[in-house]
Amino acid sequence: MWESIILTLAATAGNNIGKVLQKKGTMILPPLSFKLKIVKTYAMNRTWAIGFMMDMGGAILMLRALSLAPVSVIQPVSGCGLAILSVFSHFYLKEAMNAIDWMGITLAGIGTIGVGAGGEEQEASSISVFHLPWLIVIVGFLFVVLAECMSPHIQTPS
Repeated sequence: MWESIILTLAATAGNNIGKVLQKKGTMILPPLSFKLKIVKTYAMNRTWAIGFMMDMGGAILMLRALSLAPVSVIQPVSGCGLAILSVFSHFYLKEAMNAIDWMGITLAGIGTIGVGAGGEEQEASSISVFHLPWLIVIVGFLFVVLAECMSPHIQTPS
């Protein structure tokens, strides 16, 4: 299980960091088209090419992770890629981060460890179709409560 989690973390890091590098590389490139000259220009741009290779490498690692563990374990762990992307953006792109950002990154890491620790093979439990509306109502209620609690902390652009 842990091997698939580590592969997923590497895969999602490759995907997210690769996309940042591709974006940075495109800043000096013309708009993408299928003209041979344009494709060669992209391929010769070192930053874009490294980002592309990282993105593709991440996809291959993700396929391997999916072959080792269920999607119910892999997908939550891949969400940690956004935390990895935030840290990368902070140090590489010099983006500012506040205490709430760092707290979110820490919680994503703790959640990843929790998924790994609790992600052993389990038997599926059956859920009645009649319970699904209640689940939707409860999740919706939690989102409303969270939005109300967070609204004083969210700044609106002026």
